[in-house]
Amino acid sequence: MVDNEITKYSDKRSYNNLPVPEGFYLAPFLVHNWGEVKAMNYHRENLETWHFSGIAVLVAFTPVTAEQFPGTMKLFWSDVRTYIADLKKDPNILSYDKMLEDMMSEDGNGYDPAQTESLENTTLLGLIIDDLIRQVREMNPRYGRILDLLKQEYTKGEILDVILKEYGIKKTQGYSEIKAAQKLAKDLYYAD
Repeated sequence: MVDNEITKYSDKRSYNNLPVPEGFYLAPFLVHNWGEVKAMNYHRENLETWHFSGIAVLVAFTPVTAEQFPGTMKLFWSDVRTYIADLKKDPNILSYDKMLEDMMSEDGNGYDPAQTESLENTTLLGLIIDDLIRQVREMNPRYGRILDLLKQEYTKGEILDVILKEYGIKKTQGYSEIKAAQKLAKDLYYAD
């Protein structure tokens, strides 16, 4: 008889969308950043966002044997603790007991039951936008600055004031820079 603990993620799909081989079980692993998703070609629709004390953590699933499952879970929880501590710059921000309590929640996987799919999509979109801005900034720091301001909900007029002051360019050139930054971001987004 198979232990319920190792089958509790059987309703999930693997990070690479391949079927789980017989004798293997899905176990969660931490996705550290959006760059990892792109570099490793994870299937975005198979990722989930779990919440621990209000902190969103991106999670994917990988097939493991029954013998590997306990070690994989220990590694997962260790990675989550480290990730959250790094985010907060305080290693005591989340207690191990709280994580275990969340893990043993009604649905058994620490997933926040109050979370909506919309929140997952919003979190994923935020990661995509941050990565896109980073790519643009590497190509053109000024365009990256413009996109940062757009993300912070500055109006075009406010952005124009900031870039005129920071870069000493003329108003017409400022408007052209805003449009060019948006076009570059759009082109990069649709290129992937």
